[in-house]
Amino acid sequence: NTPKTADFLSGTLCVQDIKDEVRRMSSPPEASPTTPRLKSVDVFRGATIAAMVLVNGQFSREESYPQLAHAAWNGWTFADTIFPSFLFIMGVSLTLSTASRLARGEDHIRLIGHAVRRSLLLFACGVAVDYLRVPAHDFLFFDFQPHLQLTGVLQKIAICYLLAFHIYLWTALRGVVIGIIGLNVLYLALLYLYPVPGCGPGLLTVGCNFPGYLDEIVLDGFRSNSTFDPDGLGTVLSAVTSVLFGVLAGRILLTAWSPWHHLLQLLGGGLVLIAAAALLSAWVPINKQLWTTSFVTLMAGLAATGLACSIWLVDEGLLRRWYRPLEIFGSNAVAAYIISRLVAHLPRVHIMGKSLYSDVLTPVASHPNASLLFAMVVLAEVYLVLWFIDRQGWHLKL
Repeated sequence: NTPKTADFLSGTLCVQDIKDEVRRMSSPPEASPTTPRLKSVDVFRGATIAAMVLVNGQFSREESYPQLAHAAWNGWTFADTIFPSFLFIMGVSLTLSTASRLARGEDHIRLIGHAVRRSLLLFACGVAVDYLRVPAHDFLFFDFQPHLQLTGVLQKIAICYLLAFHIYLWTALRGVVIGIIGLNVLYLALLYLYPVPGCGPGLLTVGCNFPGYLDEIVLDGFRSNSTFDPDGLGTVLSAVTSVLFGVLAGRILLTAWSPWHHLLQLLGGGLVLIAAAALLSAWVPINKQLWTTSFVTLMAGLAATGLACSIWLVDEGLLRRWYRPLEIFGSNAVAAYIISRLVAHLPRVHIMGKSLYSDVLTPVASHPNASLLFAMVVLAEVYLVLWFIDRQGWHLKL
């Protein structure tokens, strides 16, 4: 469970001497094993999941609002901020939960076993969900893909989580910083220097780039049928750093300072990262498909400022009970994603030859608004299922 920062350490972060400071910086921090979850973290996670369902639930991405569709290549939209924000908040939760488990006396071997088990289950769930084919509009039965797909959202989350967990567990804060820098430098070198056959050096086009070439070699036949798969193996190096940025934010929350200190540090750090991304984009384009370094940096900055807003609105009590739906999404995030994949087809089913989108929504709304309303129906379906299982006290814990 995620600890509540207001009760952390009870003042034990005070440094007695330089030796204590070095030891604190080179090992994972401690936390109270009995502190409750941070609502602001759950709410922020819930907001990312709800936004993901809304974007993925669009009836037609071609007819939706541009900000609710992913950028075709360079550039970014609101839709592009969702996945990296989820990886960021996963890094925050990783830090807080690891500290809590260490405080309960769990050793590294048990922590590693839990992380490996969780990653394998996430990966297996991703493969299973992607194996289901979206049914035709006139029936409710699932079909299956002709082959297993080893790339996808949950598969990428599983790999990034496991790699980031090991970096943090064995190297702590300084290793995380070195990992962010080192992995991005290595990835940039591969992007711009690796000689992709048939392509000139440094080309970052849909058909000529290192991640696509690597996926073609390693995952050919086991990835999506698109020309380029953004969730493939080739972008993992930089995607891991999205989690590591979240780990840094989690370290901020592990201090015994007040929520206002957390808010200001996250906000300040987020603004610095956004400015750094703007400067870096002059040399490295912001590209979600390739998960470029400028994209990672920008998304981490936006996520940090978003988490700061969540702390301000939730932990300071400004929203009070209004954030409860997002908290339900956030406390059962994996279940929400899986449910959304399973029920997203239901509003597409034709009933007596009529469809929700063509016969109900488009006659009264423009195509972008009709597509958005359609996605809101999908979101409502997912929330109703989550609300029911939350009322039963059920939580999918991997």
